[in-house]
Amino acid sequence: MTTPDEQQNPPEPSPTGPQPATPQPGYSQPGYPPPPYATPPTGANPPYPQPPSPPTAYGPPPGTEKNWMGVTALVLSLAGLFTGITAIGGIVFGHLSLSAAKRGEADNRGMGVAGLVIGYIIVVLGIIALIALFAIAGWFVSECAGDNPPEWCDVTIESS
Repeated sequence: MTTPDEQQNPPEPSPTGPQPATPQPGYSQPGYPPPPYATPPTGANPPYPQPPSPPTAYGPPPGTEKNWMGVTALVLSLAGLFTGITAIGGIVFGHLSLSAAKRGEADNRGMGVAGLVIGYIIVVLGIIALIALFAIAGWFVSECAGDNPPEWCDVTIESS
């Protein structure tokens, strides 16, 4: 509905067409508030708080401070191929590495698993080798002991 003043004095159209609204300084769209991430106009204090600066990180990144356990498990287990006894340390550090990875303190779970598996395999093979050694030694002692040992049990060294 129009008022009596608008009926008597209608607005005159511009010869170039409708004029755009004058833009507000610092904003891209007139009449809308700036988004929270926009830069404030120069020379004015922002009407919103500044985002906090990111914390400064010292030390290793999160989740890697106990990666040494997985590496140690793998190295000790592989050294157990030659020494035998270090495979037990590989098993211990393999379990510690897996629990650290579960807590998020390490991100090399695969190395811990590899050290653990290799360590267990070496320990099991070592136990089997010891059982075989004792079985062979027991058989040899039972054959060569007694009153009538076979000829191959009599080892005499002749002196010249």
